[in-house]
Amino acid sequence: MATKKSTTTKKSPAKKSSAKSSVKKSSTRKPRVKKTTILQEENHYGRTMLAALLIIVICVGGYFWVQHKNASGDKNYQPTKDEAKFIDEYESLNGKKDSNGNDYIKVSVLKNNNIVYASSSEIINMLDSGTGVIYFGYAEDTASRIAVPILLNAMDSSNLDKIYYLNIREKGEDSDIRDIYTLNKKNKARETKEGTKDYYSIRLALANHLHDYILYTSDGKAVNTGEKRLNTPTLVAVVNGEIVGFHEGIYSEYKANESAKKLSKTQEKELLNKYLEVISSYLNNDCNDDKEGDC
Repeated sequence: MATKKSTTTKKSPAKKSSAKSSVKKSSTRKPRVKKTTILQEENHYGRTMLAALLIIVICVGGYFWVQHKNASGDKNYQPTKDEAKFIDEYESLNGKKDSNGNDYIKVSVLKNNNIVYASSSEIINMLDSGTGVIYFGYAEDTASRIAVPILLNAMDSSNLDKIYYLNIREKGEDSDIRDIYTLNKKNKARETKEGTKDYYSIRLALANHLHDYILYTSDGKAVNTGEKRLNTPTLVAVVNGEIVGFHEGIYSEYKANESAKKLSKTQEKELLNKYLEVISSYLNNDCNDDKEGDC
């Protein structure tokens, strides 16, 4: 009997040991499952982050590509004679100084700018009975140089196919088509240069939209000449001889006699919106009057 008890006593620990071993083995498998799950989650998270990063890179890259395209235009595009002339007129002054010794504002002009040069007599006919968008300006004018890239941006955004351009000062100050008034010693306005016959016709056609011709004394006092003035830059939309859109200047506080300064981002946006309004008024009215229904 003692031997049997001894045998029972020996087997019992073996079973316990086997049970414990089984428990240990089963418990060691669980952490491996958890590690695999964590690795899978990490891989999924990593792929998601990579995809998000690629989307951001594509979006940012696309944005800068569009901006570059808008700034430089299609490199393969061959400008028309008038478009090339307009580019040269404005960009040829980059890096040069004006008569006061100040640097001209640098301008970059779109190749496909849709500019068509018009004579003053052609502009008169358009204002009388024609249709189109007209831009009045000249390359030496700081305000015109500021306005041109914004105007062309508006043109490009609205798909306007043509802008008629009248350069009001083709060969220096003496070639300006407008009349010129100055103040005498008593601060009285007097005419020192007559305008051209065509200018007076243009001024008459735009009279209801033009501002008064104002001069300023040395202490800033305004003196009205009693005449209207075609200031630059000015954008006009006309349909069948009716003016449907008009904008003058580059910002609301701007005075024609002051030195124009670079616009803030807010002012650039405001001017762009003004130009878009003028162009939109032309496109909408032109489509309404289009008998062919091409619009």
